[in-house]
Amino acid sequence: MTTQTMDTMVEVLVKRLQEPEIEKEMVLHELVKRASSRPNSFQTYTIIAACIMFFGIFFLWHMPFLRDLIAGLKLFTVAVHEMWHMLVGLVVGGEIISICIDPNLGGETKIDRLLRSTPRPPTNPHEAMFRTPAQAFWSWKAAATLAAGYVGSAIVGFLFVVMTVDIVASKIASFVIGIGLLVPAVRVDSLVAFLSIAAMEGIMIGLWFGDHGNALRYFGQCRGVMHLFYVVWDYTDERFSDKMNCSDCTQFQELLGWPASMWFLFWTTFSSLVFVSAVFAGIMVFKKTTEEMYGDAANFLPT
Repeated sequence: MTTQTMDTMVEVLVKRLQEPEIEKEMVLHELVKRASSRPNSFQTYTIIAACIMFFGIFFLWHMPFLRDLIAGLKLFTVAVHEMWHMLVGLVVGGEIISICIDPNLGGETKIDRLLRSTPRPPTNPHEAMFRTPAQAFWSWKAAATLAAGYVGSAIVGFLFVVMTVDIVASKIASFVIGIGLLVPAVRVDSLVAFLSIAAMEGIMIGLWFGDHGNALRYFGQCRGVMHLFYVVWDYTDERFSDKMNCSDCTQFQELLGWPASMWFLFWTTFSSLVFVSAVFAGIMVFKKTTEEMYGDAANFLPT
């Protein structure tokens, strides 16, 4: 065996012994990279756009005539909210009586067998005098079913906001949004709402062919913000438009006491915290440079 061969074998052996250390360093480097919560310029624009969208959605949701332009998106948002009421109501043993989903009148899910069969004994004379029938018969099942609407909407909004930080994830989210928009179209009885759904589907398909689908991020972000802050549209719609179906904040007031405005403040704070969490989660999960994002987008269902 020559000296050169021996040197080669030693080099190979040293490299193999160093491989675990190298792998550990690579993993550690990746973890440190993801631990940083500082967004790149690409992500910064995304966060700013999400904040602007809140005010844009608020304006479009309430303005006469203009609100019909987003009737399809409103139907999807209300449907998801009522779906969570329905799912939790069924899980806790309720019986679905009816479900109403309307872009302007709001949603309403009537569920039986959630309240107590006998009234709760009052804790003091003041409560016995001023409590409503709903407060006398309330149960944890009714409270959980009522809370499920805002919590479920926040969960869906959280996922959409997280996914819109990355182009590939936004492409995947667009399939969910596309199917979600089509579901209400099956039972829609308004031509305006049907045309709005068709227009939104067309816009979303068109966004696939621009800048490797980068614009899809903003469409998905709009959906995320709309779901996340459903409590805002729900409560303000009741105050501004005097809609037929009352908001969940008003129902919390009837069921548990506290003014509806206080419930609105509570759930708005909750939604804001979820939004901030979604932003940080998106930054931490999709820790990529702009070039890496575009490179991944060009390879995933390229357009």
